[in-house]
Amino acid sequence: MDEKQVKDNEQQEEEKRIEALKFVGDIFSLSAERAYKAMNTKNKMENVAIFVDYDNVYWGLMNSYKHDPDHEEPDKNLFIKLWEHFGRDNIRLFKVYGDFQQIRTSLTSLQRKRIQIRHVYANGKTEDRRKNASDIELCIDAIETTYKDPSITCYVFVTADSDMIPIMSRLMYKGKYVILYYNKSSAPKGIDITNYAHESWDLLEFLNVDVKDYNLEDYVDEAIRYIDNWQKENENNERYLGSKWLSNNLSNHLAIPLEIASRLIDLLKAEQIIIETYKTVNKKPYPNWVLNKKHNRVLAILQAEGSQKEIAATIE
Repeated sequence: MDEKQVKDNEQQEEEKRIEALKFVGDIFSLSAERAYKAMNTKNKMENVAIFVDYDNVYWGLMNSYKHDPDHEEPDKNLFIKLWEHFGRDNIRLFKVYGDFQQIRTSLTSLQRKRIQIRHVYANGKTEDRRKNASDIELCIDAIETTYKDPSITCYVFVTADSDMIPIMSRLMYKGKYVILYYNKSSAPKGIDITNYAHESWDLLEFLNVDVKDYNLEDYVDEAIRYIDNWQKENENNERYLGSKWLSNNLSNHLAIPLEIASRLIDLLKAEQIIIETYKTVNKKPYPNWVLNKKHNRVLAILQAEGSQKEIAATIE
């Protein structure tokens, strides 16, 4: 091997050594960067403020999944899970906002969990028609917190309301770490709300919500029986079966979410199993849904019910 070849080999070995050192350096640099980011995130988690838009979360979970955020099972309870996730020594503020005249929850239960309750009157309307003021109050409190307690480094929002986007965006610009817990299935479709938070978690997964597939046909027969019994019990009084009342009653009787009960009623209407009449109460006509006694399915069920009662009476 001549002198030139020796030099070439030495140069190639030197280049390989430099590349190896560069590769190791890149790894250490990347590891250090990741370690710094992890440490920075950890530090920001040491002073946490949690804001829960309870009007939005409660009705969203109850109407669609019949899941109470203050669930009796700890691994399905929103408040217990948040305390466990962020740690009792790190949470500085934990507030829920809602019209608690409408929300069916135990205030005592929330207070025992060290939750700060902010009752926001919503004009006395029901959840599907009221002007929701909770998110406005929540946003005001969140921005005020940045001035009153600058030590808060992490802001947690529990909501699926796109109205929260401006406050989350503002906090990110202020250098705060923003975390979002939301219901992916009910989140706004036209905009990705998760773009305005450093982290986002789906409430259905976080709370281990039982997501069921409901076949509406499975509930039609029992709905017919329920409506028939209700009509017989209230035939001679002033009570009437409006859409809202019927939806709530079927949800409770059939143990299904309110959203599914509403879809069931739409099916009963579409197939003309129930028809709209009017019942006069205090000289005023009110919409009153009744069974269509000419419908073959209604007739079959009512006849079967009558036969069973006759058999039962004979046995007695």
